Amino acid sequence: MIKVVIADDHPEIRNAWSLFLQSHENINVVGTCTNGEETIKKVKELQPDIVLIDINMKPVSGIEATQKLSLDHPEVKVICVSFHTSPVYIKKMMDAGARGYVFKYSVAEDLIEAIDEVYKGNIFVGKGLKPGNNQ
Repeated sequence: MIKVVIADDHPEIRNAWSLFLQSHENINVVGTCTNGEETIKKVKELQPDIVLIDINMKPVSGIEATQKLSLDHPEVKVICVSFHTSPVYIKKMMDAGARGYVFKYSVAEDLIEAIDEVYKGNIFVGKGLKPGNNQ
């Protein structure tokens, strides 16, 4: 069973992802968070395998939270789920320690594959964009 924490500042998104993920027999959503600061605290408490995190959250952004999680909990794998499609954001998240990047507009198509791949130790970037491309 893959334990997942969802971090997004929009309650509708947290609820939708949670329902979507709980319908998969090998995924257990163990917690949800409203910002990066809360995510850092809950990861220590809940010890998930995967954190799904948005970039734009306050007071601690997804990028800052990912950097902290990568240092303090390297066993926890972070997947960014964002509306940002620019390779600049993908690179920032991957440089911060994220192991995956899924675009919010393609969650239904990519999220389960991203979780499976990242859980296995692989990198996943949705829709063919690769970190480091300068488009």
